[in-house]
Amino acid sequence: MTTAAMKGYPVTLQSAQTTGNGTVLAIPPNFRYHKIIIKGASGVTAGAIQPESADAVDYAGTWAPIGGGPISVGNNIEKEYSWEGVMSFFRARISTTVSGGATPSVTVTYIGH
Repeated sequence: MTTAAMKGYPVTLQSAQTTGNGTVLAIPPNFRYHKIIIKGASGVTAGAIQPESADAVDYAGTWAPIGGGPISVGNNIEKEYSWEGVMSFFRARISTTVSGGATPSVTVTYIGH
């Protein structure tokens, strides 16, 4: 599924998920500032999110990683990660399965402008 980002409007890319690529977001060419908010559910003991970009929504190869590597998901913890740059399409892939607790999951939200 592809969604277009709107300035300052939060878009959920992963909603209470444990695996998967999530929603692919089309980024307008005038957006330069990006932020994701990662929320691990209560009891999460493992998992990681890898922010990624590509030049096509349906790119079948390995997407370009953003940042220094995957961001770990924590137990009932909210993390924010911000960066600058131009990109065409963005996703927040769960690179390590989210696990632990009764209902392990992660939610990732994007905000850009």
